[in-house]
Amino acid sequence: KQVEMGRALFEINQNTFQEMARFQQDNLKKYFELNSDFSKRIPEVTDVSSFVELQREYSTTLWTGIKDSTRGQVDVIKSAVEETGEAVRKAFTVETAD
Repeated sequence: KQVEMGRALFEINQNTFQEMARFQQDNLKKYFELNSDFSKRIPEVTDVSSFVELQREYSTTLWTGIKDSTRGQVDVIKSAVEETGEAVRKAFTVETAD
């Protein structure tokens, strides 16, 4: 049972790491795209109020992306914790003969 648990934990860790790496890669790509998109809009700024509005829109978009990404990462971690608990319980559960 412990060998199965070791395999299960290795697989959980590997899958979790891959998912988190994918999130980070996607986040970096989105961050560069966001900055590129908003930097192209800088010439539209003609006064302080248009600058403030562009900054507000940028901040809102960035914050929304961060929240969504964090939720996704939390879901990955929750799943890993649940899977780990299940693997440990399975390994240390004493089976009774009926």
